[in-house]
Amino acid sequence: MDSTVRVVATRSDGEIFSYSNADWGVTELSGIDFPPIEIFTEDRGFGNGSIVTGKRKGGREIEIIAENKNTANNDIERLAALPFHNSNYTYDLEFMYMGQTKIAKNCELQDASCPAKNVFEPLELTVEFLAPDADLYADSETQTHFVGITPLWHVTRAYAPGGGKLAFGVIQRSILKSVRYLGSEPAPIVATVTATGAVDGVVVRTNAVTVTINVELVEGDVLIVDAAAKEVTLNDSRVSESLYNYVDVPSLLLQYGDNEVQISAVDEDNLAFDAKLEYTGRYGGL
Repeated sequence: MDSTVRVVATRSDGEIFSYSNADWGVTELSGIDFPPIEIFTEDRGFGNGSIVTGKRKGGREIEIIAENKNTANNDIERLAALPFHNSNYTYDLEFMYMGQTKIAKNCELQDASCPAKNVFEPLELTVEFLAPDADLYADSETQTHFVGITPLWHVTRAYAPGGGKLAFGVIQRSILKSVRYLGSEPAPIVATVTATGAVDGVVVRTNAVTVTINVELVEGDVLIVDAAAKEVTLNDSRVSESLYNYVDVPSLLLQYGDNEVQISAVDEDNLAFDAKLEYTGRYGGL
């Protein structure tokens, strides 16, 4: 069993604090298992029981208790811990626990304490954060490309019949891919299309949800469909929502298991583009 426990906070200004290093160690950690779950009900109009009218997962409260094991460095570690924890900033918290690493993003500092006690005793730091998202995130982004190159063998100084060039590889393009996703919560996708020629209209689909963007691309144009941000951009400028079915963009999600993803031109025979799919896994707990 992997007994490693590591917690690192990254502040919104880029500063970093580790609760697990040569001096600090985490003694207690809570709030990374399940988010709060609310079920809304109404009494049945006839008979016993209730009608479930809705449900939601709330933001999670995370508490970290750490102890400074090296009392000789109490003055240094206290000076580092107190200024770092400041409610004027937000924090990304990275947790490594039992061999898994997950991240709580954009957390707000709710409470913090580091009691002033005997200076020869170990420091104890307690911090409480509110993570606004119910989900924890994977520690890295997953990418897959819709184009690949298969290299072929070649011989130095060999010449093809008739003086032609030697083949060096095969470029394989696809507009459909099967993506296996094992996160416990749906993951929004980011589809990037880079035009290598003229492309009249782009289609992005995950399973039964299809978004068609009615734009004309020329070589070098970059179109990004971002389901998490709920927007489409062309060369870093927002595409008018009148040019695509914007209400479906947030529904471009990967579900647990096998997903069919399509990134293509409206004319599926047009392969004058490179395509890339990105997503960050989401999890209900760690």
